[in-house]
Amino acid sequence: MKFSKSLDRRAFTPALSVVAFTFTANLCAQNLEINPVVISAARMAQPLSEVLASVSIITRQDIDKSQAASLADLLRGEAGFEFGRTGGPGSTTSFFLRGQESKNVVVLFDGVRSQTDGIGALTLTNVPLSQIERVEILRGNAGALYGEAAIGGVISVTTRVGGGEPKAYGSALIGSRRTSELTTGFGGKLNDISFDLNGGSSETIGFSSMNASKNLTVNPDRDSSRSQFVGASVNQKIDSDLRLGLRANAKNSATDYDVDNSWSGLKTDTHQFQIKSDTVGAFASRRITEAWMMDIDVSQSHFAYQAIKNGTVATSGRYEGQQNVLRWTNAYILQGMTLLNFGVDRANEKFNQRSVYDVQRDTQGLFAGLTTQVARWNFQANVRRDELTVDRTGNSTVLQKNYVNNNHLLGAGYQLSPEWRLTSTLSTGFRAPAANDLVGAYGNPNLQPETHRAEELGLVYNVNNALMRVVYFQTQTQNTIAYDSQYKPQNTGEMINKGMELTARAQVGGQIVKGTLVIQDPWNVTGGYLPGRRAKQYGALDVSRWLGGYEVGLKLNAFSARADFNQANSPILAGYAASDFYVSRKFSNEWIARAKLENAFNRQYELAGGYKTPGRGLFATLQYQPK
Repeated sequence: MKFSKSLDRRAFTPALSVVAFTFTANLCAQNLEINPVVISAARMAQPLSEVLASVSIITRQDIDKSQAASLADLLRGEAGFEFGRTGGPGSTTSFFLRGQESKNVVVLFDGVRSQTDGIGALTLTNVPLSQIERVEILRGNAGALYGEAAIGGVISVTTRVGGGEPKAYGSALIGSRRTSELTTGFGGKLNDISFDLNGGSSETIGFSSMNASKNLTVNPDRDSSRSQFVGASVNQKIDSDLRLGLRANAKNSATDYDVDNSWSGLKTDTHQFQIKSDTVGAFASRRITEAWMMDIDVSQSHFAYQAIKNGTVATSGRYEGQQNVLRWTNAYILQGMTLLNFGVDRANEKFNQRSVYDVQRDTQGLFAGLTTQVARWNFQANVRRDELTVDRTGNSTVLQKNYVNNNHLLGAGYQLSPEWRLTSTLSTGFRAPAANDLVGAYGNPNLQPETHRAEELGLVYNVNNALMRVVYFQTQTQNTIAYDSQYKPQNTGEMINKGMELTARAQVGGQIVKGTLVIQDPWNVTGGYLPGRRAKQYGALDVSRWLGGYEVGLKLNAFSARADFNQANSPILAGYAASDFYVSRKFSNEWIARAKLENAFNRQYELAGGYKTPGRGLFATLQYQPK
């Protein structure tokens, strides 16, 4: 299969500068982009049908149709992705990819790794969907591409990029539980300058998230959530070979929450956590020769987390962090369809828990990758070396740990026919202990890194109006870090996961169909138990079509029973199925009205033990989006 001339030109351009050229922003609402361009699978542009790894794409069009309240809600139903949550959108969210916890997943924003806290955790609750242009979900070990902790996969978020004639856009949403959201923006292209400015706010009074029947200390109060956000990006084409750009964003949020205080008898109606975050960055993209593209990207981000319990800021509930990142990436066309990419990722992270500890993490990753095509064969090879240093000071205790790890990814694909293609990958990865795992009352300075090995075998079916991928995967993690009965982290041994994934996207007649199905068997071999909040079967079906000027659709999500905790004899969360109905009407080239009936049949289920989820809800959106 040959690349088009335009794609061949993009194929060696790194993610930062290529997205604006590869993403087709002005698709008709009734059309589905069957074979979009993917960046994350090889750190260079490839058609989805030709990537060797298992990847899903969510476009701006998909985001608008979903009317999702958060990134976690948007990703629900995507193959490989599961999450737990202690209430509604905005509350504490744990997520999993290919059976791995969030500690073992890398989240990228415009190619920059999201900063973790002291326990290695990531959050998906603090991302305004109105600022997102597209999302790529790369399933499976990507340690040879993105380094430490990428063993479950990568969630890569690309923010909006201005294009076309400058114009305003925005939306207003109202709905159940006194939910409201207002977003506005202005973006486009003036001569050689592309820009986008946006901002907004959201609020909901929520619902009483903790199940009072399971905790007698709970007050039936509503757990509200509020946020405000702004974002900006600008880039200029200096000449035919050089592009420079800047970006910045900031967000403040406050969410009420409930906790299980049954042991103390205290009520739970005055708990709140507040998050502030901001990022600034700059990049330069330079064509060195006709065959060589180079990108340099620098960024700095901050976050501050504060937990208020019964009107008082908890000493142990204050976290602050800062991250400085430098990326140097290169892509080189060796000859024909042989493409080389190489570079350096450097990061310095500083964070602290007030009055308890200060932590610094320094990471340097050297990577190189090669993709080539020979007749019906496609090959991919990636290697990476990561050096990581963790320094922690707290309570007069000083600790320094150094970790060095080498990883690889080997992949091959064979075109059986114009429609059918076989793929396979073999990869390794690792995750170093989080700073909070090493020192403190519950720390263990003797922890060793987790190591990971993964194999995949896939079959891809691709025609003009349909793309389907079936993947068998098997993963194995050694030296798994888990907590014992005294809450002390230990290297507990082996965890495995194997199973099948099906993803499909098709346009049949006037119907758009997207579906996923996952059958997996995650298992902690050493402990002899099913890891918490990971289902053995789950999937989703999204069907829509146009009827008399209206786009109508149904999305169904279904999950089997799951253990609640990472332990033997854990309580079981019941399986569930929930349906959303949605409709939209385009009144002009600028105005679209949307409505969604969420959890239409008012299913009662739990994503975390003892915490309720939103019941039936009706939401309406008026969107102004000039073409």
